[in-house]
Amino acid sequence: MRPHVTVIHRARGIVVPYADRIDHVSDAVTYVSWSPVADGVPAELAAEVVTLDDMSEVAAAVRALAQRFGRPERIVALSEFDLLVAAQLRAEFGIAGDRPDYVLRFRDKLVMGEAVRAAGVSAPDFRAAPDAAAVTEFAREYGYPLIVKPRLGAGSAGILKLDGPADLVRLPDLAAEPYLVQVFCPDGVGAVDGVWTGTELGAWSASAYRGACLEFANGGASLGYIEIDDAVVLEALKEFSTSVLIALSNNVATVFHLELFLSVVDGVVRPRFLEVAARIAGGETTHMWREVHGHDLAGSAVDAQLGRPLAAEPLTDGWVVGELLIHPPVTPPCTVVATHLDVSREYAPYHLSVPAPGTEITETFGYVDIGAAFRFRGRSTAEVTEAVRHTVAGFRMDCVATPALPDPVLPDPLAVA
Repeated sequence: MRPHVTVIHRARGIVVPYADRIDHVSDAVTYVSWSPVADGVPAELAAEVVTLDDMSEVAAAVRALAQRFGRPERIVALSEFDLLVAAQLRAEFGIAGDRPDYVLRFRDKLVMGEAVRAAGVSAPDFRAAPDAAAVTEFAREYGYPLIVKPRLGAGSAGILKLDGPADLVRLPDLAAEPYLVQVFCPDGVGAVDGVWTGTELGAWSASAYRGACLEFANGGASLGYIEIDDAVVLEALKEFSTSVLIALSNNVATVFHLELFLSVVDGVVRPRFLEVAARIAGGETTHMWREVHGHDLAGSAVDAQLGRPLAAEPLTDGWVVGELLIHPPVTPPCTVVATHLDVSREYAPYHLSVPAPGTEITETFGYVDIGAAFRFRGRSTAEVTEAVRHTVAGFRMDCVATPALPDPVLPDPLAVA
């Protein structure tokens, strides 16, 4: 019987090089895929592909494949939503790879926050929020505004900003899932993406957001993400990122997406920890790294999951990249009527994905298929920033709300023919 490798596939909007990174001849490679993205699986090479509409059934599907093909030697999972179940299955099967205690350090915002704080990394104060009383007590101690967010959340979903006591009535059911409460930080937000070898940074880049993920998740018009080329800022962020990953990684190699608060005053760089994930970034980042920087982050993520060492080589291409995402002006579901981009060649994106007239936009969560997306490259942060600014000013997308379907007319059960 061939060695068995199981892949849990949920990646949207990117091509994962499974066929290039996993030997489908020597190994029996099985896939459990979310059905809307099953076309991202090399089905012609797989020993079997199981598609699921409900990804809560992943564990049962993996166990069933193990009965047929033998206990898997490795379980590969790249989506943040699948990392914990994959870790639990590894522990259940007694196989190599990330275990739940490791994954929680990159999934549970309270666990990761406590770990980096213990290592001396700066972060806004926070605390577990098991109930409204805990939030009220935290507010009494620190004042407002505050942030309340799910500890296991992703994509800025479920995050609530409280500006004063009157907002306490907006609190969700804090007993439904684990939450934390945190002091609101008004600084700008940035990110560091790349490869961690287990002991040092490999390929990496740092970016500053144009806009905020929280605002975008709550219907904001646009979100930009532009790489930083300032050598002083980059050196500070390299040191900061290294401190965070040493505190969390237990010398395990991984790809990562680290978000941070960033202020630069009188030449003094002050990063503060926001959160980190052991996964590739969303949006256009993986595309731009592959197309411009020449590094396949998705491939590195597969390698890490297979236990292979990750190279410590930095990016050396000299390009600065940036992305821009634009929501439709009408809350989805909506239909695109017309689009127009008026921007000179000097500021034009090198790639754009704009929905054609007649396209229905239904997505309201995340960074894929949520409207229009643009990719930029230039030789400096200033050059890319100007290109993003001109594109925001020169782009228009007209949409109309998609009419709700009428309720079906059901026959009267009391009617007599």
